[in-house]
Amino acid sequence: MHLHERSLSVLASRYVDEVIIGAPLEITKDMITTFNISLVVHGTVAEKSLPSEKDPYEVPKSIGIFRLLESPKDITTTSVAQRIMANHDAYVKRNAKKAKSEKRYYEERKYVSGD
Repeated sequence: MHLHERSLSVLASRYVDEVIIGAPLEITKDMITTFNISLVVHGTVAEKSLPSEKDPYEVPKSIGIFRLLESPKDITTTSVAQRIMANHDAYVKRNAKKAKSEKRYYEERKYVSGD
């Protein structure tokens, strides 16, 4: 899904009030106050980020609004991309077959007269 679709999917959850698109890595006190954030959640499975001296969740942890959520699966953006690349040939063949079928449909279709 694209970012917009993922955001809408998350917003559809009754447990979510708002999604901040393009949020900075570090969650600041100003951000918590501005957006009236009551809970910051991070899954146990996540993409590896660049090593940093500062914990991006330091502020939410210090004020007691940080929760670590057990991830039910070990799927990441990287693992999905690797699966797509591994199955590239199958996708190409499938899409070529669909394109051929679609082309044949448009070449052979007949219009129904409205008379």
